Amino acid sequence: MKVDYINPVLIASSKIIKALLQEDITLGRLSLMDNHNLVNSLAIIIWMSGDFEGRFLFAIKRDVALYIASVMMGEEVTELNDMSKSAIAEMSTMILGRTGIIFSERGIDVRISYPTMVEGDSIYISPIKQRKRSIINIPLIMSNGHVIDMKIESSDLIQDN
Repeated sequence: MKVDYINPVLIASSKIIKALLQEDITLGRLSLMDNHNLVNSLAIIIWMSGDFEGRFLFAIKRDVALYIASVMMGEEVTELNDMSKSAIAEMSTMILGRTGIIFSERGIDVRISYPTMVEGDSIYISPIKQRKRSIINIPLIMSNGHVIDMKIESSDLIQDN
């Protein structure tokens, strides 16, 4: 794994989550995964292209999404409607936007796509490449115990053996 690409994402995640939610994060155990199987979740998918290319997927359980939307909107959110989903997608976009700025400061030119959101009781999203262990999962654990699983797929991160 190339930490030169992972560290900016972690720095950006920490700063944005602290600014938006007043939550410190710690990193859970990084793991390699074969696919995206999500249960009772939202998935925000954003592509990055340029000197670093890959797909970022923010997997958020519905109860955590309600918490995030409530804090961002300044009032209790009890359902995931269009406005609350938009807030969560915006947080994801801000994290990758900040990541792009850090990359740029390090001489890595990137562009990010608009977010795509998927929601469901049982979600399967195919990996970019049909090979094993192509997804890095990074659990972002907030001080209150809530978790955002950030999944990164990129051939720039994992070398073939």
